[in-house]
Amino acid sequence: MKQTLQAFINLIPSDKLVVLHGNTEALRNGDVHFPFRQSSDFLYLTDLDAPGLIVTILNNEMIIWRESITDREILWWHNKLLDDEIRNISWISDIRNKDLFDAYYTDHNECILESDIVTEHIHSLRIIKNSSEIEKIKIANRVTKKAFDYIASIIKPGMYEYKVEAEIARIFRSHHMTEAYPTIAASWPNTCVLHYTRHTRQLLDWDLILIDAGSEYMWYASDVTRTFCVWGTFSQRQQEVYDAVARTKKIAENTIKPGILFSEYENVVISHMNLELIALGLIPENSSDTEIQKLSRKYYPHRTSHFLGLDVHDVGPRDIILEKGMVLTIEPGIYIE
Repeated sequence: MKQTLQAFINLIPSDKLVVLHGNTEALRNGDVHFPFRQSSDFLYLTDLDAPGLIVTILNNEMIIWRESITDREILWWHNKLLDDEIRNISWISDIRNKDLFDAYYTDHNECILESDIVTEHIHSLRIIKNSSEIEKIKIANRVTKKAFDYIASIIKPGMYEYKVEAEIARIFRSHHMTEAYPTIAASWPNTCVLHYTRHTRQLLDWDLILIDAGSEYMWYASDVTRTFCVWGTFSQRQQEVYDAVARTKKIAENTIKPGILFSEYENVVISHMNLELIALGLIPENSSDTEIQKLSRKYYPHRTSHFLGLDVHDVGPRDIILEKGMVLTIEPGIYIE
């Protein structure tokens, strides 16, 4: 049995019915579907990356409910797993037709474990990564770094943002990976739109371009954000701001560690960032605490870190003490319109 599935079973009452629904295919337009991506919780427990599956667990008995596969589906798509494939991947041998699920569910509806409790248990496991999960994230990070290094070598005035996006996607695909989230390739003035994805602007001399991208390897995400000067050399002011962010990043790297409260770590980084913003003249030196907080949120509108894993913004609360095995990003930034 998959290690994570066994760990989950150890957390739940054996006399309660657990029902886990995998994702279904989503229609894009006409008869064309979006690329399928399985529910992260479902993947974590089963490794089954196929649409329309349901898993039930009761008294340590595990059942997979699936739709039958027609000959036409095999001929045209074959995007569903065969029974033997399901058994080999999940180590769950009892596979039943999904048409029988409703009757089974009705027969056991008095012992169903609430879905929010199920989610809470799964997320309590997902927040601590094992060595295999960490290695997958490292592999995704290495490919993402290759993409960033390549972009740094070719970027120049006259390119379009969509060309940058396309080159990143090409490198990811060449390693049999996809984007963990839509790539952001934002040149001035789009750099201050945190989730900008239109990518229609042409790069000009002295532009800065912010790239936020990450590949996904075996469902595990990477997430990297960097800013490049299109001309190749920062202006004096651009260099000052860049260095301020780099120093803040170093403070974060030196502060984050097992045993520190997540919110306390964030407060340390924000306090340092505020000093940098004052030194840059973005926050007046005689500002009140209220004014500092307001201007800090203007120039630094997001948090420094978030959990990373099967989701790019992975599961985990912010009032938690950090532990070994947790994986977080470090992404300070200054945004000046």
